[in-house]
Amino acid sequence: MIDGLRVSWRALGNLRWNGYAYVWANLAFVVLCLPVVTIPAAWSALCRVGYLAYTDPSEADLSAFWQTFKQQIWRALPWGLGCALFGYVNFSNVIAYSRQDGLLVTGLMTVWILAGVVWLGVLLFTWPIYYEMAEPSVWGATRNAAIMVLRNPLMTLTLLAVLALLAVISTALIAAWLVLTFGVFAAFANAAVLDRLTAYYAQRRAAP
Repeated sequence: MIDGLRVSWRALGNLRWNGYAYVWANLAFVVLCLPVVTIPAAWSALCRVGYLAYTDPSEADLSAFWQTFKQQIWRALPWGLGCALFGYVNFSNVIAYSRQDGLLVTGLMTVWILAGVVWLGVLLFTWPIYYEMAEPSVWGATRNAAIMVLRNPLMTLTLLAVLALLAVISTALIAAWLVLTFGVFAAFANAAVLDRLTAYYAQRRAAP
């Protein structure tokens, strides 16, 4: 939990210093989500701007968003379709069996809910991991995102709880979704990935 709160604080600090980039990228993301099929590439581009906001702030701008969107539109589409299909099947099962009782149903519901948490983590972490890879691979980044969730369940749950709270606040304010909220998600996702990678590299250097 402490890791999740530390990451949240780091993300909010990055948003404070690079808010301008996040606002414009968020607006572009919302517009490019309208055709629906472009959502995966738009999310990839938003995560790229968020990644640059941490690693090279001078390059975190609308130009980087648009360039990334064009580069990833076909690469991100199969990933997005796969994630959407998995999420649909998984949560359809949760809804269908939510009113049934029994030990087997309870076990299945537990598996589906945990799978839903991993699914949300994969949605958040795949593209920040992708942009940190020496040899980027969407499949490799997706696999690593799932591993990251499984190895850091408390951090992931803390981040999801904070983001859920921000989503509720944004829904109450309405305009926040248009201006900043999706950018906040990208900022949190990148903060989490960079935090875990920093810890991983530190452990490797300390190992005998």
